[in-house]
Amino acid sequence: MLGLKRGTVKLYQHEKEWEIEAQNTISRLKKILGSAAKDIQHVGSTSILSIQAKPIIDIALAVDNFDDILAFEKELKDEGFYYRPKAQPSIQNQLLFACGSFYDGSGDLQTHFIHVVLTNSMDWMNYINFRDYLNKMPSVAKKYEKLKISLAAQAPVDNGREKYVEGKHDFIVYTLRKALVNFYLGKTVVIKIDRPLGSAHPKDASLVYPVNYGYLPGVLGGDGEELDVYLLGVDTPVKEFQARVIGIVHRHDDVEDKLVAAPEGMDYTAIEIEEAVHFQEQYYKSEVEAIFEKSCGTVLYTKRDGIVHYLLIESCGGKNCGFPKGHMEKDENEMETALRETWEETSIRAKIVDGFKREITYAMENGKIKSVVYFLANYEGQVPEHNSGYEHNEYCLLPFYEAYSRLTYDNMKKLLKEADEFLVRIPESKG
Repeated sequence: MLGLKRGTVKLYQHEKEWEIEAQNTISRLKKILGSAAKDIQHVGSTSILSIQAKPIIDIALAVDNFDDILAFEKELKDEGFYYRPKAQPSIQNQLLFACGSFYDGSGDLQTHFIHVVLTNSMDWMNYINFRDYLNKMPSVAKKYEKLKISLAAQAPVDNGREKYVEGKHDFIVYTLRKALVNFYLGKTVVIKIDRPLGSAHPKDASLVYPVNYGYLPGVLGGDGEELDVYLLGVDTPVKEFQARVIGIVHRHDDVEDKLVAAPEGMDYTAIEIEEAVHFQEQYYKSEVEAIFEKSCGTVLYTKRDGIVHYLLIESCGGKNCGFPKGHMEKDENEMETALRETWEETSIRAKIVDGFKREITYAMENGKIKSVVYFLANYEGQVPEHNSGYEHNEYCLLPFYEAYSRLTYDNMKKLLKEADEFLVRIPESKG
C-alpha cells in the first residue's frame, strides 16, 4: 500500500516495500541533483521498522544552500517532485516537495514528501535522530505507535491531518530531546567552556563550579539553547576541550538534559558521575545514564562428596548461564557488591577466597561498555533459593567440566578455568 487521499489519516502495518520505494526515490533524486544533494535519507514513520504508519514516504534531503535545490525545480517537476512553497507556513528553514496523483492532477493521492533542509542543521539532525532512536528503542516506538493509533481513531476521514499532527507534537518534542543526547553518547566532541572550574554561577555566586562546564556550539538542547556539557577528569580551568561523551543527566523536572564528557580513556560509572555533578543537580530531579557500567560478582563454589562444585545461574528462560553478579550501589566497594549480589540472587552468605580477582570488560548490544569484577567465593551447608523480591532464576550445582560446558559465553568459561586452576594450588580446597 502506498499513498493516501490528501487530509486523510489512516495507518497500516509496516511493509518492506516502503523501504524499497524509499531507496528507489533516493536514487532518482541523486540522479537529478547530483552533487547538490549532500545527503538523502529515508525518515518518518515508514522508516521505523516496528510500527504502523501512514503509507506516505518521507525523505530528508540535505543541501548547503536552498538555491541549490530550487535551481532544479523544473527537472524535479518533470520527474514528479512538485515544489510546495506554502504547504508548511509554520515551519522555517525547510523546503517541501511532494509526489502523488493529487499534484499531477490525475487523482487524489499523496505518496511522498521530500523535506529539504540545510546540511548539518538541527532540522537534519532531528530527522535522523528521531528515526534512529525509535529503531533503537522499541518500547518508545510502541508508545509512539499507540499514540498514533489513538489519534487516528479520533480524526475524521477527511481533513483530520491537522489534529493528528497537533496531537503528536508533545511526544515528538520530548523524544527529539532524548534522541539528541542519546546520539552523542560515546561520541567525541569539542566543548566550549563558558563556566570553567572554580568560577561562580552567573546567577548565584555561592555556587562555585568544581568541574569545567560548557556547551556544544550550534547544537540546541531542549531549552532552545546550546546543549550543556559537564567535563570531568580535567583538574584545571580550560576554555575548550575535546572529550568523549560518557554519560547523560536526564532531568525529569526540566525541559533539558545535560551531557557528561571526559578525556579519552577515562571512564566513570553512573554513581561516580552523580557525585561529580551533585553540586548542581541536587536542585533537580535527575537520573544519570552512563556509557560505562560496573558490576561485581562471584565464582561461587562448594564441595559435594569432597568434589568442588560450582553454582551457576540460568536466566532469561535458560538462554544465559553464568555467575551471580550485579551493579554497584553508592558507598559500596567491589567486594561488598559481589557478596550482596550473591546473596540477593541465591540467598547464600558466601565467603571471599583471598587472592583471586578478575575483571572482564565487554561491549553490550546497546553500545555501552560493561566491566564486571569477579571474586572467588565459597559456601558450606547452604541451599540456594530465591529471595523474595529478587531475581527468579534456575540454579545448577555442577563439577568443573559440566559447569564449563554449561556456561554460555567464552569469557565466562575462561574465568571458570582460571578459578579452578587457582583452587588446584590450594590443597585444602580440593579435600
